[in-house]
Amino acid sequence: MVLPGCAHAFNRTSLLKARKKAARRRRRIIMNNDGNDTRTAATERPATPENLLSKRTTGLIGSHVDSIFYCTGVFNYYFHRSEESELLDTHEGVAKYLRLLSESGTDPLKIMVDFCHQNDLEVFWSMRMNDTHDSGNPLLFCQWKQDHPEYLVGTKQVKTRYGANRWSSVDYGVPAVRDKVFRIFEDVCSRYDVDGIEMDFFRHSVLFRPQMTGEPVTQSHCDQMTGLMQRVRKMTEEIGLKRKRPILISIRIPDSVSYCKALGIDLNQWLEKDLIDLVVGGGYFKLEPWENLVALGKAYDVPVYACLVKRRIQSSGAPEGETMPKIWRGEAYAAWKAGVDGIYAFNRFNPKDPIFRELGDPKLLKTLERIDQTAYVNEECWSRPEVWLVNGRDYVKKNAD
Repeated sequence: MVLPGCAHAFNRTSLLKARKKAARRRRRIIMNNDGNDTRTAATERPATPENLLSKRTTGLIGSHVDSIFYCTGVFNYYFHRSEESELLDTHEGVAKYLRLLSESGTDPLKIMVDFCHQNDLEVFWSMRMNDTHDSGNPLLFCQWKQDHPEYLVGTKQVKTRYGANRWSSVDYGVPAVRDKVFRIFEDVCSRYDVDGIEMDFFRHSVLFRPQMTGEPVTQSHCDQMTGLMQRVRKMTEEIGLKRKRPILISIRIPDSVSYCKALGIDLNQWLEKDLIDLVVGGGYFKLEPWENLVALGKAYDVPVYACLVKRRIQSSGAPEGETMPKIWRGEAYAAWKAGVDGIYAFNRFNPKDPIFRELGDPKLLKTLERIDQTAYVNEECWSRPEVWLVNGRDYVKKNAD
C-alpha cells in the first residue's frame, strides 16, 4: 500500500540519484571567476546587479560557458554576507558598494546565483582552500588569522624552502582550522542556493606545516583531510535533503595522485568514499598526461575537467590579459582528445575572449588553426612543482599509464 504523498517522497536514494545526474550535466567550459569584478564595480555607479554582471558575466550568454565557479575572496575574507566569515571591504569603495547592495537585499554571490539560474547556467561557490595573497598584502590578512597566528604554517619573518614560502597558509593539521573551514562551507550552503561548492586545493597548494620544510606529510595528515571531506559531504547531503536538490562537491587539484598524496590529499580514498562529484586537474603546472586522470575518473564514474591557465601554457613574458588563441586551442583540443568532460578556464575574465566560444567544442577546434601542445612545467617561479613540494619535479611523468 502506498500512503498518500509517499510516492514522490524525496529521500536519500532520490538525492543520490539526483546528485549523480547533476554531476553529469553538460559543462563544455567552466569559467572560474575570482570575484574581483566586485572591486571593479565598486568604483562605479549605480550599485546594481546589472553593473556587477556587466564586468565578466553578462557577455558569456551564448558562449560555451555552462558553469561559473564564483570565488568571493580569500580565506575567511569574503564579499558575500555571512555570520561565520569576515566581510572583505578593505579596498577602495568596496565597503560603500557592499552596503548599497545589502540595502537592496543582495550581495555579489546572490547576484551571481540569481543570474545563473535565470539563464540556465550552473553556479558553484569556489573556496580557495589556502589562498595566500595575504602573505604579501596586509589588506587581505583577515582578523581571524591575526588573532590566531598559531593556526598558520609559518611566520613572515622565517623563510621556508617549500610551499612557495606561503607562510600565511592555514595548517589543516589544527582541528580548529578544519572546524573553521567546515563552518564556512556550511554557512554558504545554508544561505545561498548554489548548485555546488568548489574546494580549490591549487590556489595555493599548501595544507600541512611539514610540507614547508620538506618533511613528509603522513597518512595521518591525509586522514584528517579525508575526515573534513566526509563532514562536508554529510552537511551538503543534509541540506540537499531539506531543499530537495543536491549540492555537488568539486575539487581542483594537481593532476597526479601521488603528488596529491604528498600534499595530504588522498584522492583514491575520496573517490572510493564518494566524497566528490567533479575533479578538475591542473593549474600552474601539469604533471601527467590527461589520460591518467580521465581513466581514474572513469573508474569511479566522476567527470574530469582540464584546467587551462595562462601561467602554464603561455610564455611568462606574454601580457597577463592577452590570450594566444592558437596555443589555447591546441591545449584544449589535446585535452578533449584525451577524454576530458570539459575545459576549466582559470584567470580568464574577459567575456569577449574568443576562448569562451571556441574551447568547448572539439569539432570546432579541429577545424581551427592551432598549436597542438600539452605544456607541463613553465619555469616561472610558482609554475615549478618543486617550489611547492620537496622533489616536486620527480612527479612529472609525460607518458600515459
